[in-house]
Amino acid sequence: MSRTALVVVDMLNTYEHADAEVLTRNVERTLPAMRRLLDRAAEEDVLTIYVNDNFGSWTSNREELVQQVTK
Repeated sequence: MSRTALVVVDMLNTYEHADAEVLTRNVERTLPAMRRLLDRAAEEDVLTIYVNDNFGSWTSNREELVQQVTK
């Protein structure tokens, strides 16, 4: 049994805040490395856990979050 997990924190975001432009640039720079980590975790069957503050609503799921941030 593997004791390894990949934890992805606060990557779903609407970017509707004052520092969104700076944050967006930083995220764009880190996305290739994040993609490689996610792909490697999937290839090696490593548990991937997504953690997000969900804008104060704790009842939605990943699909609902993705819909909200891509509007």
